[in-house]
Amino acid sequence: MTTPDLFALYEGTWQFWSEHHEGQASRGYAILSRASRHFDPGPCHKGWPSLDEDSRDVYRAWCDRENVPCPHDTVEARLAETCYERGTNDLIDYFLDHYGDETLEDSGLENYERSDFVNLDMCYTRDLIRFYDDNESELEEYLDQTISDYGATSLLEFMEGETIESVSDLKTAIVNRVMSNIAYNMLDTLQND
Repeated sequence: MTTPDLFALYEGTWQFWSEHHEGQASRGYAILSRASRHFDPGPCHKGWPSLDEDSRDVYRAWCDRENVPCPHDTVEARLAETCYERGTNDLIDYFLDHYGDETLEDSGLENYERSDFVNLDMCYTRDLIRFYDDNESELEEYLDQTISDYGATSLLEFMEGETIESVSDLKTAIVNRVMSNIAYNMLDTLQND
C-alpha cells in the first residue's frame, strides 16, 4: 500500500470506526472522535461506496490491525455494487447464500471458470429436479439469456451434447447450464470490477 494522503487516512479511519466502535467509552469511539475533527462526511457521503481506493486501503489496514474481516470485500458486498442484489430472485440468492460471506480469493465461486453447477454445488439428480420445480419461472427467465451466452439460437442447439431421454433429463440440464452461467457471470463481474 502506498502512503495515503491525510484525507484518505482520516476518511478510511472514520469509516472503519464508525462501523466498529463499541460505544462512547471505547477506544474505537475515541479514535472516531479524533478522525471526526479532520473529516466531516457530509450529507452526500454514502459510506463505503463514497471511499476512493486509498481510503478503502486505510479501512482494510484497520481491519487487519483489529483482526476483523473487511465486510465490504465479501462476494455479496461487491456484487451488491453491481446488478446482483439479494432479494432480486432465488437464483441469485442461492449463490449469495453459498458464497456471499467469503472473499473472492477464498470463495468456491472461482471454480466456475473450470467446472459447472452439477459438479460444484448440486450433484444429485433429485435435488436438481426439485430445484427446477421450485424455481421454474425464474430459470425460464434466465434461459434465453443463457442460450444467447452459449452462442446458440434455440433450445435444441443449446442442449446439443446432452443426453436427453426424459423431461427430468431436460430439467437437470437446464438447471445445470443456467446456474453455471449465472455463477460464471458473477465471477466475471467480480474479476473485472
